Amino acid sequence: MGVILSILGLVEPKLSLRPQKVVVGTVYGVQLTLAYLLNLLVSSFAVLMIVLLEFGTIPAVQQGFYCGDPLISHKYTGDTIHPVTLGLTAPALVIVMVLVTELLAHQSFRQINWHAVVFYVSEATVGATLTLLVTSIGKVLVGEHRPHFLTTCQPDTAENCSIGTFIETFTCKSTEFAPSFLVDSSLSFPSGHSSIAWYIGIFSAYVVHVRMTTVNSGYIMRPFLISFCLTWSMVCSLSRITDRRHHWWDVLAGTVLGIVFAAYTIKVMHEKIKENNVPICSICLEREVPFSGNGVNSRTNVGFEL
Repeated sequence: MGVILSILGLVEPKLSLRPQKVVVGTVYGVQLTLAYLLNLLVSSFAVLMIVLLEFGTIPAVQQGFYCGDPLISHKYTGDTIHPVTLGLTAPALVIVMVLVTELLAHQSFRQINWHAVVFYVSEATVGATLTLLVTSIGKVLVGEHRPHFLTTCQPDTAENCSIGTFIETFTCKSTEFAPSFLVDSSLSFPSGHSSIAWYIGIFSAYVVHVRMTTVNSGYIMRPFLISFCLTWSMVCSLSRITDRRHHWWDVLAGTVLGIVFAAYTIKVMHEKIKENNVPICSICLEREVPFSGNGVNSRTNVGFEL
């Protein structure tokens, strides 16, 4: 009877068997587990797919266009936030925010919990990679032309066409830009700047919100840093509209995508923390909680207050 109730989930089994890690080999004395190899394999595949999608190795769907369409007739003026700039500032923002919260908690570099730093940065990296992968797949599947498509690509079939005529096939004859950039002129939806910027901004703001106390930082520092993270995301995304690199709906879609992936990543982190399967940071600063579940005053670790 007890076995049946245990199977139905009505009672807890006496023994809780946890799956054992499978070791597949050793390298320089370090054991390699099956989970590690699978993580490495999936990560490598995701990065490879992003590279193939972003550089046009995997061809995008070629959409037609209307002759003289004003939505895709803007001049190319460059990037206010260059992709390289975004690629450098995005991880820097996460790392800086995690380190700032650790420093304010421990008041010393020597006491920083580097396990917690690595945990948050690695979680942010995984989520950002998946965000970029889904964004790149969307670009290839949709194949939407950027606002500067006609001036950048200079389609051969658009020279003597009648205004308003729909053109299905074309070949870019521009020699001013690299071939990869001509391919990129038809990869507008969704905005990669927006998806990555809002993912990183929300994630960084979350780290500041749950890990920074007012004991040493005061009441202004936390909302200021959160506002800084969100403002950074807003500037990175809206600049794509003012630069005529994306349509407004591209930016909106990228924003939604980034927020969704940030929310999912945060949810996964909460589950890992609650299951104690990750190196939990033990921040030395704690604050009093008026009442706990049993009605008695208790203390809680503000570093992982969920």
